[in-house]
Amino acid sequence: MTSLSVKKLTCGYGDKVVLNNISFEVESGTFLGIVGPNGCGKTTLLKAIGGIIKSDGVEISEKNRNLFSLAEIAREIAYVPQLLEPIDGLKVKDLVMLGRSPHQKRLSVESDEDNKIADWAMERLKVKGIKDMQSASISGGEFQRVSIARALAQQTNLLLLDEPTSHLDIRHQIGIIKILAELEITVVAAFHDLNLAARFCQKILLMKKGEIKAIGKPEDILTAENIWDVYKIKAEVNKKSGHIKLLP
Repeated sequence: MTSLSVKKLTCGYGDKVVLNNISFEVESGTFLGIVGPNGCGKTTLLKAIGGIIKSDGVEISEKNRNLFSLAEIAREIAYVPQLLEPIDGLKVKDLVMLGRSPHQKRLSVESDEDNKIADWAMERLKVKGIKDMQSASISGGEFQRVSIARALAQQTNLLLLDEPTSHLDIRHQIGIIKILAELEITVVAAFHDLNLAARFCQKILLMKKGEIKAIGKPEDILTAENIWDVYKIKAEVNKKSGHIKLLP
């Protein structure tokens, strides 16, 4: 079943067009990695899907229906930006609990179910041990994991992430991506690291200058030819392991 359908998406900032006639579909439960050089439109694409920026000529359907209102989008789509600032005076658990806001009635108090879901999200991201710490006092890597926990607490069917492994060491990078890959929801994430994307994503969308260069299985998309065409970098791709070695 199609979980996400983007049709003829064209958008940008002011008079500058960043994305031009983008169309693709993602099946339910798929982990899609978006890759491409800086400035190719990865972040803009995620923001357009998440309803954060306006777009022209686009039909974004989640569970085969259009999403119009911000409240409806928030119940169906969670978005983790690359740079998210801590909130002074807010503890880690309070920050994660904000993910439950779209499901709560106005001026309502957190329910036992809300607390259980927030605890579950913190356990998955291994941040429950710092839940009583001020969010502004934790490290960048810890805050990144807390931000993803907040998105998990939102319990949407579609999760969007912009560079989810930024600020993380190698061990936590792999740990985070494994968690995302095990989720039984549709995940769309922008990646800087081609090897992480190739190893864990079921599908790769390769972008070039605001357009889709190719989309499909990692082994079909992350080829030496495509990497040269998009990045202008020579590469060797191990056909057995899929590992990508960038050459000087």
